[in-house]
Amino acid sequence: MTTKGTKRFIWGFLMLWVVFMAIFTFYDLNLSKALYNEHESQFGWFFEAFGEHPAFFVLFAASSILFSTVRNERLVKKIVVRLVSGLFILLSGFSIISIALMRGYGLAGNNVMLISIAIAVLIATLSQWLLNRIAVQTLSQYNRAAWAAIVIVFAEILLVNVLKIFWGRMRFRNMEGDYSLFTSWFLPQGIQENGVTSEAYKSFPSGHSANGWTMMLWMLFMPFASKWRNIMLVCAVVWGICTSTSRVIMGDHFATDVLFGAFITITCMLLFCKLFKVDLYPDLHNDSSVQLKDINAPYFR
Repeated sequence: MTTKGTKRFIWGFLMLWVVFMAIFTFYDLNLSKALYNEHESQFGWFFEAFGEHPAFFVLFAASSILFSTVRNERLVKKIVVRLVSGLFILLSGFSIISIALMRGYGLAGNNVMLISIAIAVLIATLSQWLLNRIAVQTLSQYNRAAWAAIVIVFAEILLVNVLKIFWGRMRFRNMEGDYSLFTSWFLPQGIQENGVTSEAYKSFPSGHSANGWTMMLWMLFMPFASKWRNIMLVCAVVWGICTSTSRVIMGDHFATDVLFGAFITITCMLLFCKLFKVDLYPDLHNDSSVQLKDINAPYFR
């Protein structure tokens, strides 16, 4: 059953999204013309380099929790869960480090790959050492949230990248002043020449925006009191808006592209939280009783 807090979140999100999507549909091109500043914007550069990191941090944290909470489980279950979660830990850890080094510091080559793997393993080992100092009963409160977060991240990445190929919308910066090449977001152009590999025709929707808005998933790992989730929601919205705005400034996306990227992530979050029975805003009459109930809840299977 969806709580009142979650229902308010859903309706508030939908109304705001429809209003802004309607506005940006008419002002897409003009807004890009006004904001485009690819070569001089430090704001745009920063979020181009680091805007997607919330998705990989969420994946790392969720996988680390799952890896740790099976420490006392049966051998077969422990092996299976740790193989899956361990793979996600290394994949996300590697992505965090390598993207930071390549985009943030302009490094490249095999050495970057090796350094990224080494740092990822080191951080993963340290994380497990710290998590093992926390009681399994405490960590297991977040098992369902961890599974949901992993599925949400992979779902939004898959949806965004598939839509990019089939939508075929040209990026603003690739028009090079020829605005006759502009197409509205609701008119998919189909697979363009070299559509799978050509980045010029992957404007819609925005992957940076979709990954940036995954910071909202941190709400699932906040203490159950709503005030902490509200604080995390504010931080996530600020990060999501900054990342989305930066994509328009850099000419990689139009306003409707980033707004639809946010829509994909938030919709995936709402759907999979419902499926995994994870509430964004639990109705709490007594925080301690809810926590005790969750501690005793069965591990997600």
